[in-house]
Amino acid sequence: MLRLIVFGIIFSYYINTNAQVLSGFVYNQKNNPLEGVSIYFLNTNTGTTTEEDGSFVLYRAINQDTLLLFYPGIVTDTFILSKSQNFVKLILTEGITLNEVTISQNRSANHFSLLNPVNIETLNSSEFRKAACCSLAESFQTSNAVDLSFTSAVTGNREIQFLGLRGLYTQQLVENRPVFTGILSSVGYNLIPGTWLNQINILKGASSAIYGAQSMTGAINISLKKPDEDHRIYANAYADYHGRIESNLHLNKSWSKKSHSGLYLHGSQTSSNKDHNHDHFYDEPNQKRLNGLWRNTFYSKNWECQLNLQGILDQKSSGELKTNPNPYKVTQKLNHFNFSGNLGYLGFTNPDKSIGNIFDLAYSTLNNTYGEHKSVKANESRFMYQMLYTNIYQTGMHKLNMGPTLAINIASEELFSSEYKKINYKEIIPGLFAEYQFQYGEIENSELKKWIVILSQRIEQISTNTIFWSPRISTRFNFNTRWTGRISGGRGYRHYRIFSDHLNYLANNRIIDIADLPNYESSWNYGLNLVGKPLINNSEIEINLDAYITTFQKQLIFDLDDNRPEKQYISFYGLSGNSKTSHIGATIKIPIIKRISLKLGGKWINSKTNYYLGYRTQPFVPTWRALGSLDWESNNKIWSINITGHFVGKMRLPDKTYLPSQLSILYSETSKPFLHVQSQINYLKSNFEIYLGCENMTNYTQHHAIIDNKNTSSAYFETSEVYAPLNGIKPYIGIKWWLK
Repeated sequence: MLRLIVFGIIFSYYINTNAQVLSGFVYNQKNNPLEGVSIYFLNTNTGTTTEEDGSFVLYRAINQDTLLLFYPGIVTDTFILSKSQNFVKLILTEGITLNEVTISQNRSANHFSLLNPVNIETLNSSEFRKAACCSLAESFQTSNAVDLSFTSAVTGNREIQFLGLRGLYTQQLVENRPVFTGILSSVGYNLIPGTWLNQINILKGASSAIYGAQSMTGAINISLKKPDEDHRIYANAYADYHGRIESNLHLNKSWSKKSHSGLYLHGSQTSSNKDHNHDHFYDEPNQKRLNGLWRNTFYSKNWECQLNLQGILDQKSSGELKTNPNPYKVTQKLNHFNFSGNLGYLGFTNPDKSIGNIFDLAYSTLNNTYGEHKSVKANESRFMYQMLYTNIYQTGMHKLNMGPTLAINIASEELFSSEYKKINYKEIIPGLFAEYQFQYGEIENSELKKWIVILSQRIEQISTNTIFWSPRISTRFNFNTRWTGRISGGRGYRHYRIFSDHLNYLANNRIIDIADLPNYESSWNYGLNLVGKPLINNSEIEINLDAYITTFQKQLIFDLDDNRPEKQYISFYGLSGNSKTSHIGATIKIPIIKRISLKLGGKWINSKTNYYLGYRTQPFVPTWRALGSLDWESNNKIWSINITGHFVGKMRLPDKTYLPSQLSILYSETSKPFLHVQSQINYLKSNFEIYLGCENMTNYTQHHAIIDNKNTSSAYFETSEVYAPLNGIKPYIGIKWWLK
C-alpha cells in the first residue's frame, strides 16, 4: 500500500508538469470568503470547489483562459485569465447570470478537502438527490464516512456509527452551533428533515475544540438552507410501500436586500401493519411528526444577524399485533422547542478581524412506555453561549480564534419499573478556548500555504471540583497540489444521560442494574489522513485513506452480557481497564467515462472494551464494511440514476450463555454478513423533479429479531437485537416543485 501511495504522488506530479497551477480565493462583495463555489474551465471537465476559507487550486492547460464560477441560487459569473496568471482573487457579485455560457460540469456531490487543515468530507445537495434522504440520518446512505444503523422494529430510531463508535461521541452542529445534546443525543439525527439540508461537513478526529470538546471522534456540521438563498416556494411529497407519507414546504420572503425570512414546515406519518418476518410484531412503528423552523437573516454594512425558532412534536406507537388479547405495546412521545441565533460584527478597519456571538436556548421532553411495567420520562433545559474573536496577522501566516463559553444544562430522568429510579443532572459549565493557526511555505508557486498547524485549547469547569482541559493539534502538509497528508490528536469529553442514551435497548424485560458511574466520559483520539486527487486523462480521481484510534479514560459501560439463569440484565457501570477503537478506512472516486462515476469504499474496525466478563469486542459493530456507488447522468441532465450497495460484515451479538436451549438454537455468537442495495432514478425538468427509488433491493431481512417473541412476559424477551433490515423490499416515489 505504501509503495502504491508513493507511486501515485510521483505519478500525479509527473503528469502535471506540463500544466500550470492556478490557485486563488473567492469572496463576496463584503470581502467574506465563499465556501462551495464551483469553479471550472470553459468546455472542459477540469473543475473544483472552494474550501471554507474560499481557497481553491486547479491545473490549467496552455489554452485554458476562461473560468466559470457558479454559486447555487445566487450568482454565475465568468473571468478571463492572462496567459501567465497563476493566482487570482475573485469577487462574486449578486444578481449576475449567464446567458451565453452553459456550465457542463456538475459541482462535485461530495468531495474531500486538499487544503483544509482538518480532515473534512463535504456532502452537498447533489449528493442528497441520490436517495430519498427524508432525514439527516438517511443522508449518509451514499457516504463511506458515516454508517447508518438499521431501524429497530419497536423504537424506529436510526442511529449512526462514526469511526467505529456510536453517534453519541460525534458532535452534531448546525452552522457551528451544538444541537440535540443531552436527552436527545441518541435520536437527534432523525430530527432534521432532508429538504432543509444545504451542505454537510463531516469532520474526522478530535482536531478542533472551537465549538466544543464533545467531538470525541469528530463532528458533523450541518448547513441549512437560508431564506435569502433558497427558492421562494419549495414543496416536496414522498410516499413508500410501507405506509410512510411525508410532505415538506419552504416559504421564503425577502423584505429588502438586507432582511429575509423563511418558514420551513415538515409533516410525516407512518401507518404500517406489516409483519414481514411473521414474528407477530409490527416491522416498524406507526408515527406522526410535525417539525417547523422559522429562520430570519439580517445584513448591514458592519453587522450580520440570524434568528431561528424551531418546534418538534413526535409520537410513535409500535409493538405486538392485536392477535394477542393483551399485546406488548411501546409508545414514544418527544417534544422539542428551540430558539437560537448568531450576531457578528465585521466593521473593523482590518477586514481580517471579526467578532461573532452564538446562542442556543432549548427545552426537550421524552415520555416513553415499554409494555405495562416499564416507562421512562425525561426533560432537559439547555442554554449555550459562545463568543468568537478572530484575527489574522501577517497576510494569513498567523490566525487566532478565542473567546469565552457558557453552557447550562438542567435535566432529569425517571425510570418506572420494578424499581423506581430518578437521576437529576445539573451542569453549569463556564469555559475559555483559544486556537492558533500557523501557515508556512507555498504550494508550487501559488499563494496557498504548504504547511498548516493548528493548536486548539479549551478549558472548562465541567463540575464543582473538576477543570477539564481539551488540548488538540492538527497539521496539514501538501506534498504538491494533488496530495495532502494530515495528522491530528486531541482530547474530548461528554456528559451522558443513562436512560435517554439507550432508548433503543429498553424494550425488553431485562433488569436494570446501575453500579459505580463515572462523572463524565473522556477520551483521546489520534488520526492520520492522506487525500489525493491525481489528474489522469483530464479526469480527476479522488483517493482518501485514514486511520484513527480512540481510547477512553472514563466511559459509561452499557453491558448486555452480564446475564444469569432466569435473569437478564442491562448493567451500567464505569470503565475499569481498557476501551479502545481502531478504524482504518479507504475511499476512491473514479470517473469511468463521461457522465458515469464510481465510488468504492471500505473500512476495518476493531472496537474492544473491558466488560465484567473480560476484554471483549463491542456488540453490534461490524469488523468489515464496504460501499459501492455508481452514478449516471444524461447529457441534458434531465435523467440521473444512482445505485448503491453496502456490504455489512459479521458483528458480535450479546452473550446468550444462559438462554434456554429452545431459544439459543435460533441464534449464534455473531451475525451473518449481508448485502444491502438501494437505487433511485431522478427526472428533472424546469421547476419540478420526480424521483422513484427502492431500498433493500436484495430483500434481505433479519429473522428471529425478537427473542422469545411468543412470551412477552418472559425474562428472555428482547427486541433490541437488530443488526439488519426488518422490512423487505421498499419502493418509494417522490416529487419536488419550486418557484425561484
